[in-house]
Amino acid sequence: MLFNILRKKNYFIEKDFIELKNSVEEIIKVFEKYKDMRKNSRGYIKEMKRFLEEINITIKEKKLTEKELINLDDLTKTYFNFHDNSLSEYGVYDKDDLEKTNIANREITVVIERFKKILYKITEKVMYHMI
Repeated sequence: MLFNILRKKNYFIEKDFIELKNSVEEIIKVFEKYKDMRKNSRGYIKEMKRFLEEINITIKEKKLTEKELINLDDLTKTYFNFHDNSLSEYGVYDKDDLEKTNIANREITVVIERFKKILYKITEKVMYHMI
């Protein structure tokens, strides 16, 4: 099976997954910091915490399971395809404080771009070895 091949050939790269874990933790902190500025923040935070748990399991076991591979692939497809529930469209707004809105959205953009970069890096490595 593909996952055994990936594990046997040592394509699991702990450093990348630790970077991914740190990135997700950073997103959660920023989303929680500005959660009152967006109505559906709780759903995003819950999803990121669930994903963080899966990353922690992957790091602990030092292997990619089918669930993690599917999740990584799904995340790249759904979180960054510019639809209403994607991270690419995540932003906050405070009509009474535009300065706070701008600061918050810049901070959110930085953490999402970092997450996107590491997620794509891992997904590309995995997909390359699947072919």
